[in-house]
Amino acid sequence: MTITAILPVFNEEKTVANVLSVLSKSEQFNEIIVIDDASTDNSLNIAKGFQSDKLKIIHLEKNLGKSGAVKFVVKDLQTDILFFCDGDLHNFTNQHIDQLLKPLKAGKHLMTVGIRDRGIIHNTFVKKFGPLVTGERAMPYGIFKKTMDSQFNNRLMEGYNMEIVLNNYCKIHNIPIIRMISKGVKETFKPCKCKNGTTLFIKEVLGFILVFIKLKTLCLNRIKKDH
Repeated sequence: MTITAILPVFNEEKTVANVLSVLSKSEQFNEIIVIDDASTDNSLNIAKGFQSDKLKIIHLEKNLGKSGAVKFVVKDLQTDILFFCDGDLHNFTNQHIDQLLKPLKAGKHLMTVGIRDRGIIHNTFVKKFGPLVTGERAMPYGIFKKTMDSQFNNRLMEGYNMEIVLNNYCKIHNIPIIRMISKGVKETFKPCKCKNGTTLFIKEVLGFILVFIKLKTLCLNRIKKDH
């Protein structure tokens, strides 16, 4: 069983070294792919400073957004399991990797999602009901590939919408999604990352809402056709 870690990066110079250090030291991965999505800070040089036979670094000259960057490298991989991780994490450890991969290594056909630790109220709500937009997740490669094979899903999987589209695909096809609390894991709040962080955050939220509406509309249309 082969496992590939995917680390999309855009202006994460303050945190990418710690995240990549954890990934590169893990014995779980056969391959680690860093996708630098046209960063304007020192993220790319920091990633290049790591020495590992498992590490592959791809630099995009044009910013494609997280979803576009991931699709660019994932479409033709030869692997069994994909492990996704964002580059803005704090307190990320090997235990969190093991937690997400354990059910898949047992041969189960599902998707695991790591919920970032924001306190008991948030964690309880998101674990039961909340939108799963976190970037830490693992799944069989086949799930991601089949999601992309749908032209509708492929078009929607832009910007930061990748997670929502994957969640919807699993829901429609009755693929279990296991929600796990990644204890201690925090992320850098987007408005704190850069000067235009607040604008990016607003665009991200609006993008989530728009793609959610489109997916709900598609589901309703399918129900009407079935009846």
